[in-house]
Order: sequence, then structure tokens, then C-alpha cells
Amino acid sequence: MSMAPITEETLHAYVDDRLSPSERADVEQYLVQHPQHAERVADYERQRRMLQEAFGPVLEESIPTRLKMRPPRSPMMAWRVAAVITWIAVGAILGWGVRDRQAPPDTSAAYEQDLVERARLAHVIYTAENRRAVEVAATHEDEMIRWLSKRMNAAVRVPDLTEFGFQAMGGRLLPGTDGPACQIMYQNADGKRLTIYLSRDPGKVRPVRFSDQELVHVVFWSDGTLAFAVSAEIDREALARIAATIAQGSPG
Repeated sequence: MSMAPITEETLHAYVDDRLSPSERADVEQYLVQHPQHAERVADYERQRRMLQEAFGPVLEESIPTRLKMRPPRSPMMAWRVAAVITWIAVGAILGWGVRDRQAPPDTSAAYEQDLVERARLAHVIYTAENRRAVEVAATHEDEMIRWLSKRMNAAVRVPDLTEFGFQAMGGRLLPGTDGPACQIMYQNADGKRLTIYLSRDPGKVRPVRFSDQELVHVVFWSDGTLAFAVSAEIDREALARIAATIAQGSPG
């Protein structure tokens, strides 16, 4: 059976988590085949999260008694109330956008957020694959390392994570923000997968930090040549130990 057309509305529904599991699988397959649309979806997810972070706490607050409204007495009154609420919401969103334009950009924070989102999206998309999870299998590790190192213009290695129960599956080349990026994938005996996303990041050493906003935990850092983002749906402490082992072996 052919896959239904993926429209802009479908992509927004994917970001808002309003699709069935089968529809989500179709969209993720589509994003694998269309990296430019995967980048746009990552932008949508960033915008959604920014709005949630900005207005989520407000929505959770209880309404003060003095502000609680009685039910509208007529359809016309209900329509006016709905219109006012709509305009408030639109104004809040526009105000958030103006605030971003007026505030001086934090390029470091923007880079790190982009790194995390690209790593997380690549993890979600490719760990769901069975037959095409990697481009080059770990059985050809030397070939894979030479290929990725040449494309990344940096020494790419495949850390040994067997002490944590993870075996290397292989790797693939990916589009990055300012050039190529790549992903190394691992799997344990329970079928859990872990990925290392690498992107060029010359001249800036970044400390190890967590991005812990989703089910997929991400630990990221930079050694001054390559930025690393390790993603997995495993215990946070276990992921931290794995990331520490990988970081100790980086040349920075």
C-alpha cells in the first residue's frame, strides 16, 4: 500500500504529536528521504518548545478568584470572549517573536540547541530503521572510519562501549549546520540503541552538558575540533557514564 502524501499540515501534526503510530512512521520515513524537510521539522519543534517554555508555567497557574468569569449569558457574549482570547494568544506569540528580534543573539546557545535538535532528530529517525539503520556496517569499521574522517576533515573514531553492553552497528553521513556531520550507532542485548552525532566545531571547547527535555536524553560537548552529542532512551546516569568514557577518549 502506497504512503499517503506528506503535506505541510501533516508535518505540523507530527510536531504536535497528533498522528497515529502508523502515520508517525510514514512521516519519519519521509523525513529520512527528504533531509531538507527534516531540518524544517526540527525548526518547528524548536519553536514549539520555546512557546511551551515561555507560556507553560502561566497555563499551569490557578485562576485567581477575582478573575474567574461567569458563563457567558448569550451566544454573542461567548463569541466576544472567544475573540478576546484569540487576540491575546496571537499577541503573545507575536510579542515572543519581537522579543527574539530585539534581544542580542546568543550564538553559542543557538549552536548548541541546533546541535542537540539535529542529534535527537537523527537518533529518532534512524534508530527506528531495521534494514537501513546505518550506511556502513561495523563489520567494515576501518573503511567506515576512513570514509567519515575524510568527509568530516577530522579524525573520527568508533569508541568501544562493550563494557556498557553496547556493540557498534555502523555509521552514516548526515547534513550538518555548516557542512557534513555523521552518526555512529550502537545496540545492546535488549535492542536499545545509542547514537553518537558528530559535527565540526573548530576552535571552541564546550563542557559536557545534558539536554533532558524529551524521552531521548542527549549529552553534548566539544573537544575544539568536533562537537559530540550522545543520544539514547536509557537511564540518565548510565548515559552520563557512557558519555564520560567517550569524552575521555577524544583528542581535545
